[in-house]
Amino acid sequence: MNTIIGKGITITGTIHASESITIAGTVKGDVLASDFDVTVEAGARIDGAVSARSITVRGRSSGRLIAREVVRVQRSAAVRADVRSPRLTLEDGATFNGHVEPARTDAAILVAAYRNRGDASKTA
Repeated sequence: MNTIIGKGITITGTIHASESITIAGTVKGDVLASDFDVTVEAGARIDGAVSARSITVRGRSSGRLIAREVVRVQRSAAVRADVRSPRLTLEDGATFNGHVEPARTDAAILVAAYRNRGDASKTA
């Protein structure tokens, strides 16, 4: 399955995904899909951390990008982020401003999950 957040949708807060997710709208918060794929479509925007198996960015992303396998920054993308992933692909025409750390990806995913678990207990 794949969840799609449409162009006209804005979400403020943390998304916990138990399946792959495609974002065509705006997310102001973190996207946690550690075992699944996250795609940020052209025209979409994420202001927050993304944690996933793989991340493909065609739109705008600012925050942290943490992927177990690969982060793909495609030609239409504008990314301002710290990237933690064993692999990063950057297509010609893409805009990237940030820091890349290929080591300790699993630790970064665990820290992101722990931080968000703490945030959830504050609101409960």
